[in-house]
Amino acid sequence: MITVEKISQSLKNTKNQFQLINKAAVLIPIIEVEKQLHLLFQIRSKKLKWQPGDICFPGGRVEPSDISPEYTAKRETFEELGIAIDQITILGQLPKFIASFAMKIYPFVAKIDQLDKLDNLLINHDEVESVFTVPIAWFIKHPPKQATMFVGFKPDNDFPFDLVPNRTANWQKRSEHKIHFYHYNDFVIWGLTAQIINNFISTINDDI
Repeated sequence: MITVEKISQSLKNTKNQFQLINKAAVLIPIIEVEKQLHLLFQIRSKKLKWQPGDICFPGGRVEPSDISPEYTAKRETFEELGIAIDQITILGQLPKFIASFAMKIYPFVAKIDQLDKLDNLLINHDEVESVFTVPIAWFIKHPPKQATMFVGFKPDNDFPFDLVPNRTANWQKRSEHKIHFYHYNDFVIWGLTAQIINNFISTINDDI
C-alpha cells in the first residue's frame, strides 16, 4: 500500500544517493622542478571510455567511504599516481563549481613533498598514460585562448510529435559556455582542467 511515510522515506534515500553520485574532487598538485614551482598533469589512458588521452588533474567521484571531498582528492591521487597521502599537503581550496550533469567539483591545491623525479611515480597505467609538468609562471604569462561551446538538444526519430505537436524537430540551443585552451609545447590543456587552472591563476595573481 502506498503511504505518505513510504514516499517520504523513498525520497530521503534518493537524496542521499544523489548527493554522493554528483560530487567529485580534484587535486591541483604543485611540485618543485629546478627550484621553480610547477603544476603536475596527467594524460588519461587511451584504454578509458571517457575522455581517453585528455589532460587532467588527478581526481574522481566522491565514494561513500570517503570522509570528505578533500580525502577523495588525496585518495584518487594515490590511486592514479602512487603519491602517498602523507606526501600531500593541502594549501587551500578553490571555490567549488558546477560542471556538466550538475556535477559539483571540489578543487584542492596541494604541495607534493618528497618527489624528486617524475620517474619515481607509481603510475596506474589503467587510468594514466603519462605525466608532465608546466611552470606556474608560464600560465601567469600566457592567458588561455577562449572559444564558445553551445549546449542544446534535439528530439530523436522516435519522439512522439503527435503528443506534443508544438515541439520542433530541429536542434535548439539551451546554453553557451566559454571554453579555455592552454597550448604548452605539444600539449593542449582545455575544458574542465583549463577552467580550474584559470581560476587558480586568477586567485593567486591577486596576491603576487
